[in-house]
Amino acid sequence: PEGKCGPPPSIDNGDITTFSLDLYPPGSSVEYQCQSFYELRGHRTITCIHGQWSKPPKCLDACVISQEMMEIHKIQLRWEDKKKYYTKTDDTVEFMCKYGFREVSPHRAFRVTCREGKMEYPTCA
Repeated sequence: PEGKCGPPPSIDNGDITTFSLDLYPPGSSVEYQCQSFYELRGHRTITCIHGQWSKPPKCLDACVISQEMMEIHKIQLRWEDKKKYYTKTDDTVEFMCKYGFREVSPHRAFRVTCREGKMEYPTCA
């Protein structure tokens, strides 16, 4: 069929907000949403133009700050009042040594940025 689009592309860790159809008339659009704690990057809405969908967004993984890893590395969150154990991509978290331990990693390593679900933990001993 001229100018129509098939089902919208699927994306990792996200879905369209409406029921998927087999065919969409030209000019139709659909909207995506990400699963909990995933961050939408790109355009939420895509449109059918000349039989092609515009580029879908990505859902970027959040980082989970592991209590277990903090124990192993002898670190704690710098701002303990924020009981925030997950953080979004590009967010920065600050750690400090647990009481009685000293920094082994370089000082700058205690400010950690989440990169699509991955983060490096600094170490104290």
